[in-house]
Amino acid sequence: NGIFLSPLPHSGKVFCTLYLVGIGCGALAAFAQAATAVGLSPGEVQASLAAEMPMTHMGHGQMSGEKEIDLGQISRSAKVWIRTPLLIQTSHTHLFGMTLIAGLLGSIFLFSSLSEGKKTVILALPFLGTILDIGGMWLTRFVWPPLSALVIVGGSLFALGYVLITTRSLYEIWLRKELSA
Repeated sequence: NGIFLSPLPHSGKVFCTLYLVGIGCGALAAFAQAATAVGLSPGEVQASLAAEMPMTHMGHGQMSGEKEIDLGQISRSAKVWIRTPLLIQTSHTHLFGMTLIAGLLGSIFLFSSLSEGKKTVILALPFLGTILDIGGMWLTRFVWPPLSALVIVGGSLFALGYVLITTRSLYEIWLRKELSA
């Protein structure tokens, strides 16, 4: 429709840039949280979403499931078990939040000068990633544990969409010559 990112007024360029950078910082924090609380492999996701809380193996003659650990073991044993109420809460907030983020990213990217076909595919990535991520959690918990790979694929698609949208948008905002309307 003749509206592009490159001729935005300076205030619009600053707004879009700060929004994209802010969401990127939030995405990095979310990645760090997922990596430390749950893990980044399908097996770790599957363990966190197990229907029953994982128990520490008790050795012969051991009177308690508690045992001393050293600091090197913490990263392997300090994972979160996601019970159903937490899965419901996580799904609720993430479906709203991630969809809102994807929508606002997309509202900037709609004014990219890429072809409609390329924009359509790139714009769909964060939305598809969100559905696979959250849906994968439910499917892992209640249908088939190996579907935990969907959680990893979904998060990766969301991240890929964010990176493509951000890099192209920032390129057009700050580096591309203005396109005439």
